[in-house]
Amino acid sequence: MKEIVVALIISAVATWLAYYYGLTYSYSDFKDYGNNILAISGMVFTIMGIWIAFIYPNAILRLQAPNKIKNADFTQTLEDTRRLESIVGCIMKSAFVASALCLVFLVKILASSTPLYKEHIQLVKSLVLGGAVFLTILQGSAVVSVMYANFMFIEDLHRRRENRQGDNDF
Repeated sequence: MKEIVVALIISAVATWLAYYYGLTYSYSDFKDYGNNILAISGMVFTIMGIWIAFIYPNAILRLQAPNKIKNADFTQTLEDTRRLESIVGCIMKSAFVASALCLVFLVKILASSTPLYKEHIQLVKSLVLGGAVFLTILQGSAVVSVMYANFMFIEDLHRRRENRQGDNDF
């Protein structure tokens, strides 16, 4: 929650600065940037979806046949619970980012020819820029979480390998 509040504050400052200084940009520049963020969002969906399927196969099986598989029990290890929370959190952030960008593109199509849009173009562009900053921070956080999850996975593999080697020495 703290992360979202910080992102909102930074976005509000970016919006105000863009409006105050009359910062302008073209729609094609925004579209290119938005498409890059959508691609990153898709990457996070893919990687984290694979993580869930790999680490928690019962969760995937439950989606396919909810009556055949019991709920996964994460009460024994807090580490598994936190890892799953992190993975699902990344997916939710990326879903929000992708949905918000699609909505921005749709609103642009629908509203760009209206008199209200044309009268307040600077305000609209400033708000959209602030929104882009907010979405960038959220998506960046999801990417950092993906990197961290992969790093922790490698660390876990090394720790298990070392423990097996230590057990074999006795």
